[in-house]
Amino acid sequence: MKKIFISVGEISGDNYASELVKRLKNYQIYAVAGPKMEVAGVIPVASIKDISVVGLTEAISKYKKIKEVFEKSVNILKEGIDLLIVVDFPGFNIKLIKKAKKLGIKTVYFISPQVWAWGKGRIKDIVENTDVLISILPFEEEIYKPFVSGKFKFFFVGHPLLDIVKTYETEESFKQKLSIPKHKKIIGLLAGSRESEVNVLLPIMLQSARLLSKSLENTHFVIPATVNMVEKVLEKTKNFNDLPLTVITSNLSKLDIPRFENPSYEVMKHSVFSVIASGTATLEAAIIGNPFILVYKVSPITYFIGKRLVSIPFLGLPNIIAGREVVPELLQEKCTPINIANKTLEFLFDKKLQEKQKQDLLEVRSKLGEKGAIDKAAEIISILLEKGQV
Repeated sequence: MKKIFISVGEISGDNYASELVKRLKNYQIYAVAGPKMEVAGVIPVASIKDISVVGLTEAISKYKKIKEVFEKSVNILKEGIDLLIVVDFPGFNIKLIKKAKKLGIKTVYFISPQVWAWGKGRIKDIVENTDVLISILPFEEEIYKPFVSGKFKFFFVGHPLLDIVKTYETEESFKQKLSIPKHKKIIGLLAGSRESEVNVLLPIMLQSARLLSKSLENTHFVIPATVNMVEKVLEKTKNFNDLPLTVITSNLSKLDIPRFENPSYEVMKHSVFSVIASGTATLEAAIIGNPFILVYKVSPITYFIGKRLVSIPFLGLPNIIAGREVVPELLQEKCTPINIANKTLEFLFDKKLQEKQKQDLLEVRSKLGEKGAIDKAAEIISILLEKGQV
């Protein structure tokens, strides 16, 4: 049986890779894995909790652990892996594909890093050390097309979220399971899946919820906590017992709180409005199509460096894909409780604004390609493994 090694560094990567694993059952798969990949049947070498970071300051604090995971991964590659698949997460994964290439191992980059936003110098490293790049964003073809050759192949397969984003609850059943009265409106608070995001963004969101609760009587706030962050989220909400607030999480958690197959998607679907940390969740929300705003805040040094490196006008994927701001972005000094509360109220009391954003989000969704991205990616990978080329 041929052996695959998969490396992911974030919850979104775990989401995509777990679906890929389900379609690659004829292979033995080792992985730097998240919870969904473990359930899908990989042999975990390390957890994404050990390496998931945002920004320079967090990377420094986790440097020793990241180095340990990297060395462990390289040792597994040396033991006879036939194919390395890396998912985004360039700081770790570009180094790993370089090691694999030196060892003569075939490499697939599934989901390119955001080289169109920053780090264009990485394109050369990706092209030289990747046999096949499988892209999920339509505009990336223009970036990589000049480099396609016998040694480097590029495929755009569409976006996996078109297949992955599913909800199973009705508004009535969702409220019933959370003991929320029927007449109340839900506002979603999604602070992200990384520890730094929960530490920085969730307190700001909770303070904005406190402000909103003074203006909105029939409102209930719901936080979908990722399984790796649920205990941290519960800790952060302890001082907000005065709020009509419920924390939910994934079925993968063993905690005695409401659990769902896709908690974030249920919140996005059944909320009249959501406040969402920048990241994959904003594209998931765009696919679901209900109104939301995007927020983000990092350490001053990370922001200072990032501003000098980033070459695009927007942070949010829906806005990047649309080529204009369809989702308001409250970043850094604008990411405050009062600004979030005011922007939320602006949407809630303006039906035309809500409808305009819903139409814009339909346009974003239409640009993501057709369904079946994971099936196409798995087929490409299987052909590469069996025939040595695609």
